[in-house]
Amino acid sequence: MQELIPFLVSGLAIGAVYGLIGTGLVVTYKTSGIFNFGHGALATVAAYLFYWLHIDQGLGWQVSAAVTVLLAGPLMGLVMELIARRLAPQRVPMKIVGTAGLILLVQGLGTIKYGPDPISVESFLPKAEESFALGSVNVHYKYVFTAAIAVAAVGALWALFRFTRTGLAMRAVVDDPDLLDVKGIDPVRVRRIAWLIGSTFAALSGVLLLPLVGLEPIALTFLVVTAFGAAAIGAFTNIPLTLLGGLALGVASDITKNYLLDVTWLSGVPSSLPFLILVAVLLLTPKRRLRPPSIVEHRPPPQWQAPGRVRLATAVVVVALLATVPLFAGTKLTFYIVGLTQVVMFLSLGLLVRTSGQVSLCHAAFGAIGAVAFSQLAVDHGLPWLVALLLGALIVVPVGALVALPAIRLSGLFLALATLGFGIMVERLFYPLNWMFTPLSNGREMPRPSFAEDDRAFYYFVLALVVVIAAAAVAVERARLGRMLRGMAEAPVAVSTAGLSTNVTKLLVFCLSAFVAGISGILYGATLHSAGTTDVHYTSFHSIILLAMLALAPFGGPWYAIFVGMTAILPGYFPGADTGYWLNAAFGLFAVQVAMAGGTPPAPERLRDALERLGGRRRTAAEAPGDGAPVRETAPAAARPGEGFRVRGLTVRFGGVTAVDGVGLHAPTGRITGLIGPNGAGKTTLFNAGTGLIRPDSGKITMHGRDVTRMPPAARGRAGIGRTFQIMNLCDSLTVADNVALGHESALAGARPWSQLAAPRAQRRRTRAAAGEAMRLCGIARLADRQAGELSTGERRLVELARCLAGRFDVLLLDEPSSGLDQEETARFAEVLQKVVRERGVGILLVEHDMSLVMRVCSHIHVLDFGQMLFEGDPDAVRSSELVRSAYLGEGEIGSVDNVQEAQR
Repeated sequence: MQELIPFLVSGLAIGAVYGLIGTGLVVTYKTSGIFNFGHGALATVAAYLFYWLHIDQGLGWQVSAAVTVLLAGPLMGLVMELIARRLAPQRVPMKIVGTAGLILLVQGLGTIKYGPDPISVESFLPKAEESFALGSVNVHYKYVFTAAIAVAAVGALWALFRFTRTGLAMRAVVDDPDLLDVKGIDPVRVRRIAWLIGSTFAALSGVLLLPLVGLEPIALTFLVVTAFGAAAIGAFTNIPLTLLGGLALGVASDITKNYLLDVTWLSGVPSSLPFLILVAVLLLTPKRRLRPPSIVEHRPPPQWQAPGRVRLATAVVVVALLATVPLFAGTKLTFYIVGLTQVVMFLSLGLLVRTSGQVSLCHAAFGAIGAVAFSQLAVDHGLPWLVALLLGALIVVPVGALVALPAIRLSGLFLALATLGFGIMVERLFYPLNWMFTPLSNGREMPRPSFAEDDRAFYYFVLALVVVIAAAAVAVERARLGRMLRGMAEAPVAVSTAGLSTNVTKLLVFCLSAFVAGISGILYGATLHSAGTTDVHYTSFHSIILLAMLALAPFGGPWYAIFVGMTAILPGYFPGADTGYWLNAAFGLFAVQVAMAGGTPPAPERLRDALERLGGRRRTAAEAPGDGAPVRETAPAAARPGEGFRVRGLTVRFGGVTAVDGVGLHAPTGRITGLIGPNGAGKTTLFNAGTGLIRPDSGKITMHGRDVTRMPPAARGRAGIGRTFQIMNLCDSLTVADNVALGHESALAGARPWSQLAAPRAQRRRTRAAAGEAMRLCGIARLADRQAGELSTGERRLVELARCLAGRFDVLLLDEPSSGLDQEETARFAEVLQKVVRERGVGILLVEHDMSLVMRVCSHIHVLDFGQMLFEGDPDAVRSSELVRSAYLGEGEIGSVDNVQEAQR
């Protein structure tokens, strides 16, 4: 036991700093809703500033620490509050990019100033070299002082949150900033205070870590990333648990060193343990505790795409230009080959991030695993080069599937954290082992194919692979899988309730992306003839660079990959030891700017119009399919006979609030059934329970007599339950025709991987026919080629209805479908509903605020109030009921729209 005391003491010291860092992170996340991936960059800035003041300028440590912590810390907080305010309404990937860009900016500038080699720093704390006896072990005072400072700071913060009005306001600002504003408390000021505290804690952490780690930006940043594990233990909200988590991580990491010093293959466990715990905590924490703060995000601008013939002509020109590179590149040809390998990597990452909306920070690890597998197959086992290339990339596929497991239950921020933790864990735990990169500095041998051993031949070989992979990526985008990925990225709830198993979709896209990333890693290693731990392209830090660069790339696929991938040639034309660091700093700065703006600006309108005319895409009104255009193919089949949708004794509780209490209703096929009630009555909650988006506490839900209560949303969609949403759920980057087709195609894709990959010709015909008929019914056929993001609110409502009508659904649950429609559109909408029921025999359960519409189209109406069924009957009975009038209609006034969040609370 005595021999563990030194590890215990040092572990408590470093663990206290982990807790301090994690606490600062939790404070800013709780109050702003922004998880600062660049929190470590703030600590690194503080470490650099303290070093410059104390070592370079010769100031005393007390003055240097005071300036760094009490002046620079709050100043960084003010800057971060401004950045966070701009990032708050952006999509989650932009929030991640915006804060991760700080890491590149600080690493680049810091390395330019002090170089890439670590600089050791002596402890500056009082009695740093002195110790006292604890049993038979001497304990250094520096560890005690470090832990005491960190614990005292966290204790003061906990007291602030627990006992002060400011702390109460900081806890409330994310959940209801408008309420704070009404109470006379400025939410912006509260968030600013939080960022001042969080950044000051980061600065203090950087100063305390400096003697323990030394001056080296990547080491400092990733040591701070270790504190993410502490924050995860505290569920990203609990300050005392975060501190305890940091202490536990520090002690566990240091104690494992004592047991694993002589076990070579486990030597990476102590440094990778915090990241292993981070991933484990994210996987084991109940999903409801990992919900990010509910902040309304800005809708991204529609993504314009040039006409097909323009893209094809551009592809021919680009490939022709790339084919001429060996004619003039000379000794710089290697840089061009590296650029092509990075094009492959960006195609891989873009498929995941840009198309499917999943964020990955472990793609460099995928490339490394592919390189190692290839080397073992080609060198150790003597397989033919091309066979080793394909098998090496295939070996990465199960790794991608393993990483997809967190993606199934996590999303956005927490998926990014899980993949970052996975990448760092793999790098530290496995990279140095003999079967991986080996401990040797030159790593593994990576041969080139016998038919392309010189640079010129290898360049053309890699270019050919780039063309093939780019064409495959475009084919995926245009195939069923591409539409499913777009749907999952932009309207995940809609495609899920329409019948798509998004878990399978996530698994597929991670596997495909990992396969392509493995090819990139193999080609990069073969370019340099070796692959090892010293190659920056295989490090976790490079994964952050990849994500930041991808965010900067303009254009659609595959042009964004070529644009950013070929920046790898810049060091060849701007030689110098610091060129790469200047590029990192530039990428980081621009990533922050682009993220705050919500993405790269769209192409100029004039340029788009010119390319549209050149590509012949523009159609005159006469050429566009009219609302009365005939549909040649067969429309969706009539509803299957059955009793339709039925709810018995349904109860849903949120905490101590009962949103739906013992409700029963029946929406048979061949009838329009109304569901009305005041705000907060539980109507949308009932819809969410009926379609599987929330799990009821009790009750039974059946479809055609079949119990679907425990079925997931996709299975209920395939069972015949269709759904629209009060808050519209459309894929803004897809055309109206593709959006509507998702209603039919999602169920066909279903849960089978081979069905999601591509659609047979017969299914494509049926999908086009169903979409065309649905658009014609809703009067939006003229909008078929328009992007959904360009439409008005009323037009978007009709697109969502058409998507529902395109599917093979027997009962449609329509949630406020006429909201945003004018009087004429509403009248046509009523005719559409009646025609659909008459011709197809479907059932409709209609939640609607327009009482005149409800009374006109509904044969039977249920009235819900305070989560309980108040009344039911035909329209005349409802209209004449005094009970209904007093509870809902008042003096004949129409109730207002239901509020989803209010209903669920």
